[in-house]
Amino acid sequence: MSFLWHQGARRDALRLGFGLLVTGGVLGCEQREAPSELRVEVPSVIASKDPVAVSVQASNAQGVRKIVTEGADYALEPADLGSLSKAGMLKCERSGDGKVNVSIAGVSRSAPVRCRIVDRIEAPNVGRVEFAAGPFTPKVRALDKSGAELSDVDVTFFSKNSGVAFPKDGQLVPKSVGTANLVARAGGASAEFKVDVVRKVVVEALPIEQNKKLYFSLEPAKYELKITLPSPHRVSAEWRGAPFCNASSDGLEHVWVCGLRAKAGGVAFDNPAYLKDGSKTPSVEGVELYEVP
Repeated sequence: MSFLWHQGARRDALRLGFGLLVTGGVLGCEQREAPSELRVEVPSVIASKDPVAVSVQASNAQGVRKIVTEGADYALEPADLGSLSKAGMLKCERSGDGKVNVSIAGVSRSAPVRCRIVDRIEAPNVGRVEFAAGPFTPKVRALDKSGAELSDVDVTFFSKNSGVAFPKDGQLVPKSVGTANLVARAGGASAEFKVDVVRKVVVEALPIEQNKKLYFSLEPAKYELKITLPSPHRVSAEWRGAPFCNASSDGLEHVWVCGLRAKAGGVAFDNPAYLKDGSKTPSVEGVELYEVP
């Protein structure tokens, strides 16, 4: 009888000890050490309705910092700006400004939130860009649903013809003569546009036909010759190696485009000085020559 009593008492003691251990463990889990410092970060601008993570880092009294993955309370102000999950995933529902509040064991910090929901991108074709001009910024705008410009949203670029123009540091860099097809992206929106890279050609003007005409010797390529005069005149251009391009026109401005394939090609045109006052001094005033796509 005594043996049985001792066995029962032992079982009761074990049950009591186990219960205290479990209770203590639970209480221990419920208690969380208050961080000495909290750091809350969100992207500077949120340009779409895709969820983004709120980054929270906590430091203890010893200065040890770690990323918080659970145990934090989150709140968004104003509440109608979007939604914020218990796991710290933030989703903007409209454009506007607000803040995220994060609390851990009575310690709270906040971070500003800038929601800029891009509905579409306005990206007109750039037109001509001179190769030697260097990097340039295309006139591209990110717009919200109402058509208002979101000037603080970064627009990124992608080139389908990186051999002609490629993006770098938010700009486009000309690389060679040609037409580049590009894509502008911001948030969940994108738009395609084009840019034509041209190269200004500077060659020696050789006088011919008693200086009444001038001649440019050119390598095989596609060229545009533009002559602007101070008064209207009839001007002729003869393309050596491509006679089908020969043409004449009247007026102040004269423009011809021709593709040369022959190695010994070039273009002869009326000397602007001779047209102006009969002078036989070679002059290229008002004459522009470009290699074009």
